[in-house]
Amino acid sequence: MPASVQDPAHNRFRHDLLIYFCVWTGLAVFAATQDLVSAAYHHELQHPGPLVATALLNWYTCALGTPLYVWLVRRYPLRGPYLAGRVALYVAAILACVVLKYVVWVPLENVLFNVHWTFDGSLIPNVFGVALDQLYFVVLLYAIEYYRSARAQERRAMELEGALSEAQLAALQSQLHPHFLFNTLNSVSALMQRDIGAADEMLARLSDMLRLTLAAGAHQEVPLRGELDILSRYLEIMQVRFGDQLHVELDVPDDVLDESVPSFLLQPIVENTLRHGMQGGGRTTTVTVSAIRSGIGLELHVADDGLGIGPKVQATRGIGLSNTRQRLTTLYGSAASLTIRPRPAGGTEVDVFIPRRSHKLEAVS
Repeated sequence: MPASVQDPAHNRFRHDLLIYFCVWTGLAVFAATQDLVSAAYHHELQHPGPLVATALLNWYTCALGTPLYVWLVRRYPLRGPYLAGRVALYVAAILACVVLKYVVWVPLENVLFNVHWTFDGSLIPNVFGVALDQLYFVVLLYAIEYYRSARAQERRAMELEGALSEAQLAALQSQLHPHFLFNTLNSVSALMQRDIGAADEMLARLSDMLRLTLAAGAHQEVPLRGELDILSRYLEIMQVRFGDQLHVELDVPDDVLDESVPSFLLQPIVENTLRHGMQGGGRTTTVTVSAIRSGIGLELHVADDGLGIGPKVQATRGIGLSNTRQRLTTLYGSAASLTIRPRPAGGTEVDVFIPRRSHKLEAVS
């Protein structure tokens, strides 16, 4: 790996190591200071060097359990189901770390400071006090991890807000694109010559679509029925524009309509399908939109039998869906996916997989 490339996991490990080293060093210095103040108060002259060295050895051997505690706090936090079992796990870990501390500390103390401590004589009188010190550290570790988690959630919320704003602007841009408005208004103008009611309905659909788009912009996720509502308005307008050259099929069962999906998910996908897939020449292009539950997730499928996409488009921007890909990654991490591929019989299909609501918290943690 080049020197200029930073490994986030390695950087976090070094950062954590520095934090916990400072914590245990601070505890050692605090303990040594207490001993020095107590000795001075009782008029007992003590050289600070041995006191500080003894305190450092004492607390650094207490720190041997730090990796285990970090793993426990992150992997088995004291909340949720099986709380009693997790508390018992913490108690067992603390007692095991107390024993480990004395296994290492007793021989080092004897060698470095020329004393004659025994394992039993050191552990038994002090087991409660050292276990309490370990518990204090676990509480402090919880505070550190809670602060880190809160900061991470704050950053994530800002990223999601930025991604949502970009998605909303992109949707509005595509809907307010001069060609889009020109073609829509041109269709309205043509309808006014033969059917004033239809022309008025077309304007209402355009107004409804823009209103729904702005309303959905306040939410990262919306029910699938709301997303289909926006898509239906868009397709109704496109149906007037393309006429018999466009045929749309929706295959979405009622039992998935209340599933949550990212807002502005389907409309950009269908828009790209129409932009790249319409055959022209009086031939009809069929666009199919479907959704099904699949295990712990929801699968959305958009397919057409149009012109298809070339290898160059496939390998680069995925027919203009980079914003959708980024939002899926931001919302669900690696638990979501978006794939684009040509259909064997001609045309293109886009598959989106997202975890269902009950599984989304696990996906982004």
